[in-house]
Amino acid sequence: MLKWRLASGTFQKTFLSYFGILMIPILVFSTVNMHRNVKEEQDRLYEKHMTDAQRTSDLMDNKLNELQNAGKVLSQESWVRKRMESSNVFDQDFDVLNMLDIKKDLQNLIGSLDIVSFGAVIYPEKHLVLTPWGSYAENDFFSDVAVFDDAVQRNLLDDVSLYRFFDIGMPISVRAWGTVKKVIPVLQSLEVVGHPRATLVLFIDNAYLSEFLNRFGGIDSIDFTISVNDAIVYKQVRSSLSDPSREERTQGELKINSQASDWQYTISYYDDSLIGVKNLVGSLLAILISIVVGTLAAYGLAKISYRPLAALLNKLSIALRDDPDAEPARSGCEYNRIENSFEQLIHENQSLQRAVSDYELAARSNLLLRLLKGYFTADQQMVDFRKFGVGYTNDMYYCTMLLRFDSFHDCTDIARIQQIELITIIVAEQVFKRCSLDYELFEVTDADKAIIVSLAQPFADHEVMGRIASDIAAGIERACQVQPDIWHGAVEQGLIGISKSYYAANESLQMAVFMRGHVQERQEEAVHPEVHYYYPTDWEVQLINNLKVGNLDTSIHILSEIRAENERRNLPAASIIRLVSLLLETMLRVLTELNIDAGIYAKQFGSRVDTENIGPMWGYVFEVGTVICERIQYSNTPSAMEIGGKLLHYVKMNYTETDVSLKTLAAIFEMSVSGVSKTFKEVAGVNFYDYLCRLRMERAKELLREQPCEIDKVASRVGYENVYSFKRAFVRYEGIKPNEYTQKSDKHYA
Repeated sequence: MLKWRLASGTFQKTFLSYFGILMIPILVFSTVNMHRNVKEEQDRLYEKHMTDAQRTSDLMDNKLNELQNAGKVLSQESWVRKRMESSNVFDQDFDVLNMLDIKKDLQNLIGSLDIVSFGAVIYPEKHLVLTPWGSYAENDFFSDVAVFDDAVQRNLLDDVSLYRFFDIGMPISVRAWGTVKKVIPVLQSLEVVGHPRATLVLFIDNAYLSEFLNRFGGIDSIDFTISVNDAIVYKQVRSSLSDPSREERTQGELKINSQASDWQYTISYYDDSLIGVKNLVGSLLAILISIVVGTLAAYGLAKISYRPLAALLNKLSIALRDDPDAEPARSGCEYNRIENSFEQLIHENQSLQRAVSDYELAARSNLLLRLLKGYFTADQQMVDFRKFGVGYTNDMYYCTMLLRFDSFHDCTDIARIQQIELITIIVAEQVFKRCSLDYELFEVTDADKAIIVSLAQPFADHEVMGRIASDIAAGIERACQVQPDIWHGAVEQGLIGISKSYYAANESLQMAVFMRGHVQERQEEAVHPEVHYYYPTDWEVQLINNLKVGNLDTSIHILSEIRAENERRNLPAASIIRLVSLLLETMLRVLTELNIDAGIYAKQFGSRVDTENIGPMWGYVFEVGTVICERIQYSNTPSAMEIGGKLLHYVKMNYTETDVSLKTLAAIFEMSVSGVSKTFKEVAGVNFYDYLCRLRMERAKELLREQPCEIDKVASRVGYENVYSFKRAFVRYEGIKPNEYTQKSDKHYA
């Protein structure tokens, strides 16, 4: 009996309810007490760790301030200023004894900075480097004394030529006197100008920094990390990696932003907060006693409460055994939960089935609308037809019909509208079933309904579709006394034939509506339809989209269908010329959007228009479409870096030519102007015209020093068509006029 009672879900819930009522107050009190003790210990440790972390942060900031002050002090030294001068007036001041004093100054400066292993003063314009070991030419210093990777060296030289107030870089590797070190470069310009003539470069040595932090850093910290924008600059792990408890113990992090730079310090500590042993033992003992007493009391109360329910369940069980067709007896809330779950599951399944059905109907309707607008998709997407139960292929024949209820558009009776729609469906089903024809009926925007009729072979009698339309109209009129207007196109082959037939029917429908409105206003005037070329807007949109992605096959397919349909209509030559001109205008818009010069194509087409020979005009339209697609396909295939290298080499070899421009490069390398500009900047690091100007101006300065009085010839030799453009570019680049530069050079070399 006891085993059966404990196995009952209702008894278990009753027992747990009493157990919870009795135990919750005691457990809540014990938990709150333990949480308070833990919180107090955590707050104490947090204050301790925060104080330690702030001290470490202040220590690092003070050291960074020392580095910054070192640059300020050095910028006031007279020998630094003298070395900045571009003339050689002060060269006699830098004899052996003075150089020893300079070396000593640098040694004392760097020696006073505990975390710096070495440094140098770099003069970018003179390509000179002053170090504690002596004076070096720039190339000698970076090849013999401090050796960096090529990319690192280039970036470092580029940085020192620009103004840096106090710039701390990312860690780099350097081989100094044969020893490889991990250092952090610190750049500080010694002159407040855009292109300083001297820059102090200090290298924070990771080993020195580790020793400094071990001596003066945090006492309880385990990890110390320096980062910039989530990028790690330096990390020190002070705890032993072999400590087996390292991975098991909880760690906490404190993040402090540097006040002297954009660094962020992250200091990690172990979380050793524990409750006092006496309080912990007392709390656990109280909880244990409460659980034992509460369990016994809850069992007694549950037994008393469950006794009437047990008697009822026994009666229900006996009744179920006697009547096998009766519903199962409900014993507790678990049965209600199961019943509710099944009902909810059935409801959700029904909702899901309705959603899937609605989606399939919407997707099927959208697919049919795409067929009306023109289906120029690749063959591999024919799977969509089979997926939605549309068995159309390019081998079949199709005819499109449009149904319009003009006399019923102002009706607001929903029931009446639904009745007409239902009758239309029934009548269409009867007529097409009698004719043994497959069809699809759906809603469209241009009319109330559209019908696509599919055939294995075309009708021998061309009047069949007209009779079918008359039968449908008559059946609808008999059933609901509403006369619909039904128009149909010709029977066309292939999926694109659906669109052709649709546009033919739509033209007839729109013409009928137009004529009906005008005849009511002015019946005395005869309305004659004008002859128009065939160029649907939807086809134009698809043509533009396929040209932009370089889809050559589909683009040629669209053009071929447009040409075939218009030739079949036997339009006048003027209409065909207008159509071909519109097609070329479409392509010229695509060329313009792709930043490709469209002027040459417009001129070449104009020469063909002058001949009034339609064949070459069509051929040129196909040719331009092919060129656009092939150009886009080509621009996506080669490596951007490879092309960028070729662009850079071409400019270096031909920068003295007057016709070097982005358009010239775009034409040579078969790219768009924007593509050339973007690729060139990614490779060279500057835009095209700044790079070209720099090459020309450096060459011009050399020629001016050689030929001081021949500015015209210099301008021509470096690629400028006139002296005015050369002088303006020279002043913008050098800051002085060419003749002033010549005079300055004469004085320098005098």
